[in-house]
Amino acid sequence: MHYSGEKSFPESLKGYFLISEANMTDPNFFQTVVLMLEHNKEGAFGLVVNRRSRLHLHDVMPRLDSERSKTSPIYVGGPVQQEYLFVVHSEMPPGHQSSESAGESVEGVIFEPSFRRVEKFFEDEYWDSIPADDQPRIHLFVGYSGWAPGQLEKEMQMGSWMIHPAHARIVFHANPEQGWKDALREKGGIYRIFADTNQNPSLN
Repeated sequence: MHYSGEKSFPESLKGYFLISEANMTDPNFFQTVVLMLEHNKEGAFGLVVNRRSRLHLHDVMPRLDSERSKTSPIYVGGPVQQEYLFVVHSEMPPGHQSSESAGESVEGVIFEPSFRRVEKFFEDEYWDSIPADDQPRIHLFVGYSGWAPGQLEKEMQMGSWMIHPAHARIVFHANPEQGWKDALREKGGIYRIFADTNQNPSLN
């Protein structure tokens, strides 16, 4: 049987994962899972959720000199505008105010483009004051993944991506390097085999 990515896909991929094919030649997306935050006629926007860099928040924002900032990893959201810092977080404690641009395209996963809205959570004293069960999961990203109008559709037709409904478990994966394989396993069937063998679903 011949596999060439998704035979059909929704008009909008917002709220889905893009899972790269095993033979993805672009190093920016090799074995990646992209959380799609927007997809319409004007293009597409998302964040790679499983590529953790060697940097921590303190490295990119030295003015934050807390233990939290020194131990909070930075993820590479994509190759576009890596001078910007984006945030994805789970449900916040009562009283927290998100920015007007924040949005929840996936249940339990909130995209926040304004780091200042979450900055206080990287202050040790404030963080320690939050009960452990109420402490939100917060992932920080430099850069994003973007597609011009029609570009992602062409990549889908070429079989560069597989899709799967997005969810918090992969976004906030405890071991993000395993996110690509786990996302494939969740698709089930033949994809589970590809995840375990690194074979390419695009090949016979």
